[in-house]
Amino acid sequence: MKIVVLDGHTLNPGDLSWEKLKRIGALTVNDRTQFNNEVIIEGIGDAEIIFTNKTPL
Repeated sequence: MKIVVLDGHTLNPGDLSWEKLKRIGALTVNDRTQFNNEVIIEGIGDAEIIFTNKTPL
């Protein structure tokens, strides 16, 4: 299972661990994602789970 975090810095500025999500599947954490549709779509790719906080979908 592919998991993508689009704006990891706002979700976890360093005080939490991503380890539990890594156990579930292949995790990609992007600290920040530009507010650009092409960049967002490319960042999501074929992920099955997407976490976002401020990045619009």
